[in-house]
Amino acid sequence: MTDFRTRAAALLLAVAGAFAAPAAFATEPSDAQVDRLIEVMDMQRMLDEMFAQMDIVGKQMGERMLGEEATPEQRAAVQDAMARQQASMRKLMSWENLGPVYRKVYRRLFTAEEIDAMIAFYGSEAGRGIMRKMPQAMELTMQEMQPMFETMVADLRKELEAAKQDAEAGLKKD
Repeated sequence: MTDFRTRAAALLLAVAGAFAAPAAFATEPSDAQVDRLIEVMDMQRMLDEMFAQMDIVGKQMGERMLGEEATPEQRAAVQDAMARQQASMRKLMSWENLGPVYRKVYRRLFTAEEIDAMIAFYGSEAGRGIMRKMPQAMELTMQEMQPMFETMVADLRKELEAAKQDAEAGLKKD
């Protein structure tokens, strides 16, 4: 019986090892591979285009929130606030800040073989075509989501106004 257990354990270890081997022996991508993928995907350009689209959508949303009765001063104040917010976001999400994050995540998540496969795809005509269309896809997605954000902002305003009124009512009681 002991001999059977020994053989069964050895067989179980061999089978488990066969399934674990691909993951255990997967090679980590090099910095050069990840950098090549980032280059082929043109991530920096895509990030710049995403910001340009966000600027347009943000401006449109600001105009809608103000309404037609807004004064030129109110419009200028909202545009200034949006410009400051956009500048802050661009600084935070600059390529200098995001590039190392992408490199770290891609090295941790993907194997060298997967990185090479992505390089082959995004380096192909079809892959480049998809990457060229991504900013448009993001723009259309943001346009479709804009009514949701406007509803969310309107609901937030109502909640904040109610909370403010409750706080004022509480202060008057004391």
